[in-house]
Amino acid sequence: MTKSIGIVLIMIGVAWWVLPAGAASPSTQPATQPSTQAAKELTLDLGDKVTLKLVQIPAGKFTMGSSPETEGGRNQDEVQHEVTISKPFFMGVTHVTVDQFAAFVKDSGYKTEAEKHGWVLGFEIRDGKPGSKVVDGASWRNPCFDGQKGDHPVVQVYWNDAKAFCDWLSKKSGKTVLLPTEAQWEYACRAGTKTAYPWGDKPDAGKGWANAADQSLQKKFPNAPAWMNFFSWDDGFVFTAPVGSFKPNAFGLYDMIGNAGQWCADRYGKYKEGAATDPTGADTGDRRVVRGGSWDGGPSVCRSAYRMNYFSPVGLGGYGFRVVVAASVD
Repeated sequence: MTKSIGIVLIMIGVAWWVLPAGAASPSTQPATQPSTQAAKELTLDLGDKVTLKLVQIPAGKFTMGSSPETEGGRNQDEVQHEVTISKPFFMGVTHVTVDQFAAFVKDSGYKTEAEKHGWVLGFEIRDGKPGSKVVDGASWRNPCFDGQKGDHPVVQVYWNDAKAFCDWLSKKSGKTVLLPTEAQWEYACRAGTKTAYPWGDKPDAGKGWANAADQSLQKKFPNAPAWMNFFSWDDGFVFTAPVGSFKPNAFGLYDMIGNAGQWCADRYGKYKEGAATDPTGADTGDRRVVRGGSWDGGPSVCRSAYRMNYFSPVGLGGYGFRVVVAASVD
């Protein structure tokens, strides 16, 4: 891949925060409430005293997508439909961290796409405004922003890098480690809710729940254009935060919204009509689904139903991932 691809991406508006925010209203109750029993846990050994903790997510049904009647700021690709998750699965309690990714690289000798290409698509601040920029030499080791530490979510990783991590950990652990499907991701994010956000329908009620486009980020962009939206609260972090710094959802998952966008296994495409069981996305296409918003995601982007999509060979400063493992049925 060459820098020309990055320039094209900039021209088509790869910075997703341009989308307007909308005020969502209350919704109905979910089709299936999460179990109140203590969840099972799974811990995988990555070597060098580094581990990765997962929690079991029960099987169930939910309404995927958002309602045009009850949720503002939605997109047309969020068509509501009933989805059945037929089998339980384990999901990473947090994003894969810098330290966890480093354990993978040390053990395997893997070199990420950004390291091989020598550049990533990042951002810069120009006259108090955010802008996309090709950043030479940036990678997961040296992102296009300051403050990354070992317990932060790894970013500047391509979809291919995330899959390579899963393949390595599958061999190392003897488990089948995968990126979550988009349906698994939204089901786990909602954790029994059917509101715009895991915390409810009001964006302003999200303080303490997520690291997103908050007032501390707005100070970095004093001349941000009118279409750029921020939450009313200050989460204490401008860029990424240590994983697990905010409230978990009902399934015990942290940072399902905010901190870093999460690559999913699916190719991006329109939802198929009607109810679905364990859907796996479009059959063809060059774009992969990204979910969860990020540290620079505003109220619209950080909704549970919001769908981002990017070319597989893109490693933005707000993108990371978490993993899933199949669970045996007792």
